[in-house]
Amino acid sequence: MECAAAASGVDRAPIPMARLQQQYASIKDEVDEAIARVVGRAVFTADREVDAFEAEYAAFAGARHGIAVGSGSEAIQFALEALQIQDGDEVISVPNVDVSASSAITHAGARVVWTDIDPRTYNLDPDGLEAKITPRTRAIVAVHMYGNPADLDRIGAIATRHGIPIVEDGCLAVGARYGGKGVGSWGALGSFSFSPFKTLGAYGQGGMITTNDEGLAKRARMLSRHGFLPETLRAIHHQTPGAKFDYEIEGHNGLLDEIQAAILRVKLRHLPAWLTRRRENAAVYRARLADLEPEHLMLPVDTPGGEPVHRVFVLRAQRRDELLRHLVAHRISAGTHYVPPLHFQTAYRHLGLGRGSFPQTELVADELICLPTIPEVAASEIEIVCDTIRAFYRR
Repeated sequence: MECAAAASGVDRAPIPMARLQQQYASIKDEVDEAIARVVGRAVFTADREVDAFEAEYAAFAGARHGIAVGSGSEAIQFALEALQIQDGDEVISVPNVDVSASSAITHAGARVVWTDIDPRTYNLDPDGLEAKITPRTRAIVAVHMYGNPADLDRIGAIATRHGIPIVEDGCLAVGARYGGKGVGSWGALGSFSFSPFKTLGAYGQGGMITTNDEGLAKRARMLSRHGFLPETLRAIHHQTPGAKFDYEIEGHNGLLDEIQAAILRVKLRHLPAWLTRRRENAAVYRARLADLEPEHLMLPVDTPGGEPVHRVFVLRAQRRDELLRHLVAHRISAGTHYVPPLHFQTAYRHLGLGRGSFPQTELVADELICLPTIPEVAASEIEIVCDTIRAFYRR
């Protein structure tokens, strides 16, 4: 959850986590034209805009196939179902994520098995991964946390040794790269979210599955389309004479719609420039806060070989809750995303995983603070955030 800035005596505009109205204003003509194009055709279910967006996003991510779906959680679930996960199978993930990343595993029919994280990259720690693998392990979900790619070389080596496929969770990492390749092109499948506050946000919900495997792409596409082959569903939607309801498998109603696809196509063209701004804002944080480390803060560590996209800038802070109150009092948005971790949540109490189950995850959760990196926030505003943090620790 992203905290709203509270009004105080500070005489300036709030520094927020999102400025969607400002972003829309900067691309208004393009977006309005895209929406009008869809409305003018009066075809709203997946059609030519979805087809084009799938191809454009797959090329952007460096994958052969893109399958547009209704949300990021559906993308993870359908990716796992495409691997034909069975009841009782196990899927390894991490507990410092949103419930949608974990519930997707359960909804696919598997049992979630968490492993601890690296406390500086916030990603799955490969050192503890192998101990979690059992004969029932059917997949590893490699989450690229906060836009920082997971260590895919080390995770991949372990997965290959045990013959286990990797599903990349890039829901926070649209546009990130690892080893010169886009995330979502490394594993058996990749999954992405386009919810409004993500680095590439729809005006509603949306998601994408990527893969280089034609068979997995075909199955994922059917899973998202009620179990229809794409050509069958298209014939039905276009009321083609003789079109039949021929279900290949039991699927889901998980399609991205034409309006969202058209909007996302516009935004995808602007995304590289927006990611550059996020990286520039992250660089300001690093430069202005470096001298507070390690006494007061721990700055994030980029995964070697990774090119993060900085969904937010994540710190570990001493006196975290006091610092949060200080920032909010100065009209600066800050958050503690995905805290408490999942094994402390009521939904997973039945697993009996108390404090000490994942020590590094718990340590990070007690200190984590997320700061804005959006391209609509100027470098001068990031400097104000840094100065406010410095004043807190230097007073």
